[in-house]
Amino acid sequence: MSSNKISRRSAIKRMAAVAAGVAVADKIPALASVLSPELPQDDPTVSTLQMEDFPEVYKDDDVVFHQLNPHLWIGNGHLMYNESIYLVEGNDKALLIDTGTRIANLDKIVTRLTKKPVTVALTHTHGDHAGSVGCFDSIWMTQAEGIRVPRGYTGKVNYMSNHQKFDLGGRVLEVFYAPGHTTDSVLFIDEANHIGFSGDAFGSTNLLMNLNVSTFIKSAEETLQMMYDKQIYYMLPGHFDGTNAETTKRVYDLREIAQGVLDGKLVGEKTSDSQTALNRRFTYQGVRFNYNAGKVL
Repeated sequence: MSSNKISRRSAIKRMAAVAAGVAVADKIPALASVLSPELPQDDPTVSTLQMEDFPEVYKDDDVVFHQLNPHLWIGNGHLMYNESIYLVEGNDKALLIDTGTRIANLDKIVTRLTKKPVTVALTHTHGDHAGSVGCFDSIWMTQAEGIRVPRGYTGKVNYMSNHQKFDLGGRVLEVFYAPGHTTDSVLFIDEANHIGFSGDAFGSTNLLMNLNVSTFIKSAEETLQMMYDKQIYYMLPGHFDGTNAETTKRVYDLREIAQGVLDGKLVGEKTSDSQTALNRRFTYQGVRFNYNAGKVL
């Protein structure tokens, strides 16, 4: 390990300090300050923003878009608990992260927001994140076990590799694999701006663990290491309502819950979900960790 890295165990301990309110390096800025630097900074541990404080730039029956800063937009659909779409703009190109559940003419909506050529990339292929890919001629997705091209999609499919970079011109987003929710779950990391986009990899406070718990623990530990190395303050999730940005504390808490489940020290209450086959749920500080008791190791 190079001298500028720390061990996974040390990273987790450091993140525990962050979770207790101690910053890794300088104080972690308020989320609103990261997204819009012109806003005054509040408590450095605050991870909440009010959507109404950001201009509404488009709205129809399917989606509403707010502009979080001059080069970042969030669209929220209405069908699957506030499913979130992110449009990230560089000097030359733009990246659309996810496409929502069912948003008519999403391609035309996006061209109203940016005049730059748009690349479409998916955090994973569940219907509430890939439901409107048909609006676009090509997409990027992860090639993983059990993952199929979104149903009915006939355009060009490109496959992302771990650590692949999307260079938008003066802004680069890196792909970071994080399986657990699904085999194809990925993060998009904007190191220069200290933020990321995490889809459902950490659940937006309601994590659905479709793979083995041990797989998720590895992803959480690697994500904590990455967030420390790259100084990623927040990740904006796949169902963002302004209050559930995924901080190092959130990832650390989920990792601890998962480890407790794996060790048999934590046992969730029994649940029944015919769609996902998840049969246990453990709740901690407002976060729900849903898993299958038969898929722990």
